[in-house]
Amino acid sequence: MARAEDWLLALAQRHRLSPTQRQIVQRMLGLFPDVAFKSTIEIAELAGVSQPTVTRLATALGFAGFPEFRAALRDAVLSASAPASATPAPSPVDQELANLAYVKRVLDSDAAREAVSLLAGTTPLGVLGLRASAALAEYFGYFARRLLPAVSVCTDASIIDDTVLQLHQQGATALLVFAMPRCPAATVGAIRLARELGLASVVVTDTALVPFAGDADVLLVAPVGTELVFDSHAAVVVLAISLLDAIARTAPQRTQERLEAHEALVERWIF
Repeated sequence: MARAEDWLLALAQRHRLSPTQRQIVQRMLGLFPDVAFKSTIEIAELAGVSQPTVTRLATALGFAGFPEFRAALRDAVLSASAPASATPAPSPVDQELANLAYVKRVLDSDAAREAVSLLAGTTPLGVLGLRASAALAEYFGYFARRLLPAVSVCTDASIIDDTVLQLHQQGATALLVFAMPRCPAATVGAIRLARELGLASVVVTDTALVPFAGDADVLLVAPVGTELVFDSHAAVVVLAISLLDAIARTAPQRTQERLEAHEALVERWIF
């Protein structure tokens, strides 16, 4: 049912849904193929919402009503049930190529342009990432320190709230948060604390349906590869370094000066 789930997920990502509507979609993703044959009442009970809320979801997704939405669900399920020989399963590389194509569209979006404006306009720049996202935060921060005057990276859950507060006290206006699955509660808490303090948050995650999407000022989606034992972050790495490149281009003279200063140090450590 992976293809049917992908169809619903892609459909949801093309529309602006409320947190409750995202919750319904998340519940439906785990109910294929049966969900295509359930009534609004049954889906409402399974999702813990009211029947009218399910009906409004169908409208929010661009359908005239729930019957039309359910018919589309059934088509997706029947298509996904075709013999495996008809459509070979994608390889991990195929999935990564699809993820990179998705990221290309994200980078061409208004959301990405807003993210660059926010991140380029703050000093210091805070970069947060816990657990699986820690390496992404360190990767971005490693190169960002060569371009920007003040970069603070936090990968420790025990001090993440203190870091957000300190960034606010130091005059920061925005921060970058990597929130890839499985996203720790401390990351969500830091995003919400930033909003309380008036700090804009640019959040990079793997799906627009995360329950904390409404807490982010800008949400950038970079799908993960799921065909291997552990999730692949190839797409989010490309997104991260592309964001940094765009930030660098907002101040070309400063970027050139800082890169030249860094280049002067290379002989001290290169072997």
